[in-house]
Amino acid sequence: MARVRSASDEAVLSVLREAETPMSAYQVLDRLRPGIQSPPVVYRALERLEKAGRIHRLEGLNAYFACCGRDHTRGTVFAICTVCKRVEEWSAEGIDALIGVEAGRAGFAVSGRTIEVRGVCATCRGAAEEGEHGLHSHGPGCECGHES
Repeated sequence: MARVRSASDEAVLSVLREAETPMSAYQVLDRLRPGIQSPPVVYRALERLEKAGRIHRLEGLNAYFACCGRDHTRGTVFAICTVCKRVEEWSAEGIDALIGVEAGRAGFAVSGRTIEVRGVCATCRGAAEEGEHGLHSHGPGCECGHES
């Protein structure tokens, strides 16, 4: 039987949904004060919410953010902008298939994985390109109309 979320779970989830960027457990706690004072209460809520698939933990940043609500059964890549710190969730279907094939060849039993990609999002790239008077790096999806 599924556990009913507690008031602390709801409070933590609300803070993460309102946040524009991932937050550490202590940043969440700071937003919840004076209502919740205890770090273990926040950590337990984060653990329950992550286990339920309502939030994600970015291992590289040791931070949490609310799930976008998409189906993650085929895997997810977390794209983290190094400028604005926002996170996008991309499908990792092809990557998960590759991991499965390679794990099978090696006889390796995968118990979990987190794929985090760091770079600059389209919004921040656009702002940087305007500041560079049209100079920019060419990458996948670049439709600038001139050769690299």
